[in-house]
Amino acid sequence: MIHHIVFDMGNVLVDYRPMEYTQRFFSDPAEATLVCRELFDGPEWPLLDEGKIEPEVALAQVCGRLPKNLQERAKELFHHWFDQLTIIPETNELGQRLKQKGYGLYILSNAAYSFHQYAHKIPLFPLLNGYIVSADEKLVKPNVAIYQLLCKRYQLEPEECFFIDDRAENVEAARQCGMYAYQYQSDVQALYSALQRAGVNI
Repeated sequence: MIHHIVFDMGNVLVDYRPMEYTQRFFSDPAEATLVCRELFDGPEWPLLDEGKIEPEVALAQVCGRLPKNLQERAKELFHHWFDQLTIIPETNELGQRLKQKGYGLYILSNAAYSFHQYAHKIPLFPLLNGYIVSADEKLVKPNVAIYQLLCKRYQLEPEECFFIDDRAENVEAARQCGMYAYQYQSDVQALYSALQRAGVNI
């Protein structure tokens, strides 16, 4: 029986749209494409999620690959991209509904230390029973160890957890750990159906 709902964050509880964030700082399309590629798609970004590089070191490396006239705005983007995060209301409302039904709520997210600067913007955050952020733990999904850590820290049984993520490899890893798992693709009605099939009372 399911007692706990585990949410990913990006593209599940909040939208993650790097190019849109970049375009707020760079109106020229060529500049925006370059900066978005070097920052959000560069080698430092996953290292930030893994907690294996300090933010200022990562930023210096990104700026080192950019023309000088773009570096100051790139720094502003790096420090403030999450100010533009938009909430996905349907999944946050679902979480609130599940909390009222007595389910435990958790976040398991690949995110950098900056998570702690914007987590309060997520409507579900005050209702959580716990959360795991990859940078804090030096572990990232789909490594099964991070799912096991969640269960150990909060004394959860995997078979009592329903995990929701937008990435197939993360969903598969959750299943390998014994969790129910569902790949969310912006269809909240399909998510409701999957929860009901797993015996969740909504």
